[in-house]
Amino acid sequence: MVQLGFQTAVSLIYPPRCLGCGGQVESDFGLCGTCWRDTAFIGGTICDSCGTPLPGHDESGTLKCDDCMKTPRPWSKGRAALVYKDNARQLVLALKHGDRQEIAQPAALWMSRVIENLPKENLIVAPVPLHWMRLMKRRYNQSALLAQALARHSGLPV
Repeated sequence: MVQLGFQTAVSLIYPPRCLGCGGQVESDFGLCGTCWRDTAFIGGTICDSCGTPLPGHDESGTLKCDDCMKTPRPWSKGRAALVYKDNARQLVLALKHGDRQEIAQPAALWMSRVIENLPKENLIVAPVPLHWMRLMKRRYNQSALLAQALARHSGLPV
């Protein structure tokens, strides 16, 4: 009960803010309605190799985009949670260069949702190593933060 009272007091002093614009939202690590609308979440028909959104409807789930047909990928299936443009690009750059580590938690949740239906056997989450000079400059490896959070949400090993 004391913890709940403390959390309530903290949220009165520091109300939850939108990850995109900083406006007030209902819960921590959320997006306001406008930022949610302006964030290109991927859904529907996608390329099975890279996760790029594709036009039309496909029941087989094995469509490939032009890029993946031209240059086959060395992996069997790939997924993406967001199209890297506009608000999504700003969120990625804020995590990567803007010291906005709190973005890793919701981003990992979004990533875990797009891999829910993939086979999990022999699957691991592997962060991309960061050059030591960049690590010194940024003070953290954003891909390691994402990997740890994704592993928690998905139950996969890091």
